[in-house]
Parts: sequence; C-alpha cells; structure tokens
Amino acid sequence: MKKNLILPLVFIFISNLGVNAQTEIELINTTLQHYIEGTANGEPERLKKAFHKDFKLFIVDSDTLKVIDGKGYIKRVEKGRKYNRIGKVITIDYENDAASAKIEVYFPDRNRVATDYLLLLKIQGTWKILHKIINLNTFENVADLQAKNTLEIDKINTTLLHYIEGTANSKPERLNKAFHKDFNLYYIKKDTLGIIPGKKYITNFTQGKTFNRIGKVLSIDYEDDAGLAKIQVLIPDRDRVAIDYLLLLKIKEEWKIIHKSFTSKTYRR
Repeated sequence: MKKNLILPLVFIFISNLGVNAQTEIELINTTLQHYIEGTANGEPERLKKAFHKDFKLFIVDSDTLKVIDGKGYIKRVEKGRKYNRIGKVITIDYENDAASAKIEVYFPDRNRVATDYLLLLKIQGTWKILHKIINLNTFENVADLQAKNTLEIDKINTTLLHYIEGTANSKPERLNKAFHKDFNLYYIKKDTLGIIPGKKYITNFTQGKTFNRIGKVLSIDYEDDAGLAKIQVLIPDRDRVAIDYLLLLKIKEEWKIIHKSFTSKTYRR
C-alpha cells in the first residue's frame, strides 16, 4: 500500500509542464523499462543501458544496511531466462537533470511485492539509474496502517529537518543524525557525473556559521523501511533554488539519508 505525504508545489509524475516535460518523462520511462523488462526477460544488456556503471543497491537486512554491487547484480541475471516478476512504474518526478522514480515489482511465486526507489541523473543526454533502495513489502492489518503511516512520516520528517536546519545553522551533529556515515551527493556538472563524499560535505558547515538557505519538504513517500523524499532549498544570495532527491532507509529504528542527488535552477523573486 502506498504511503506518502504530498505537499503543495509538488508535481508527481510530471514536475515540469509542456512538451519538453513530456519528452523527458518518456526518456526516463525508457530507462525504467530497460530495468523492468531487462530483469523480467533475462536481458543483461538492457540493464547496462538502465544503470550507471557504478550503481549500487541498498536494503535493510536484519536491521543492518546491506549494499549489493550493481555489476554483480547484473551478472546474476541469466541471459534469455524468463523471471516471474511483473514490474510497473508508480511515479516519476524530475527537475532539470535529476529525477526520482518509484517502481513496484510483483513476484507471483512468492506472493510478495518489492518496492524500488531510484535516483536518476541525465548524463550526456541519457537518463541513468544511479542507485536504488529496495523494500520487500509485508502485508499488514489494514486497521494498523493509518496510525503507523503518521508515525513513520513524522520520523522521516525529523530526519529531513536535521538536514534542512543542520545546513542552515551549521549544526554538524544534526547532519550526522540525518545522513548515513557512507552517504554521497551526486550531481551533473558539464554533462558529467560529479560526486561529493558525504563526510567532506559535512565539513563545510562549521559550528556557529549560518547560511541563508531556506529548506522545505515537498514530498515524502515510504514503504516499510525504505523511503524517498524531495526537498526544495531557496538560496536567495545566489538567486538559486536547489532541488534534492533523497533515498532513505530505516536502520535500527532510525531513518537515515543513504544518498542524495541534486540540481538547481534560477530563483525568481
């Protein structure tokens, strides 16, 4: 069951308007179909088209973060073998050269549904899946879902506020609460992938120094122990608006930002 918080100014599925937006959505969807159909039909070459060469998969197993190497994941897909899995795209959201997507994959043999949250970046004109987090959904009592939904959204929002307020007010201890210790930031610079190590990023926020940045949570979507969030950060001094897409996992009862991708656009006053 989908559990999300959608706030004003968020456009789920199409986050920009016009013909160009539709074209970008189609291009992103093409990448997602390479992933969905490539895994179902045993087509590793299509998976290579879908994923960035250094992508990884993240999942919580026994309350511990487990990282799966992307190249090994593709190698395990046997060429020509049909896998009984039915995937569908639930949402696509994009801004400029950064995007996120949610996919559900049904496994009839196991009567299970997996939820994938994906970060994508447009690299040299092609959308690539950078990382994905996975949740294997369990089926719960419907009467318990609404209360649990509110509680988990509040917990995720607390993590996001640690990030938003920690960067604005230079509180590195709050950033350490928000981010997993091995997180990275990803962006596009001159049509190539840029990576900022998370530990280096946190050192930019010296204790006591404030920054004129105004953060706002635009959306939260989660399934059990996996989540996706979209953040808007106004930076008036630079006339910029940054958009962050965040992958989150719940590890030992705490929601952590696993990775972040971002883009920016001109801030019109």
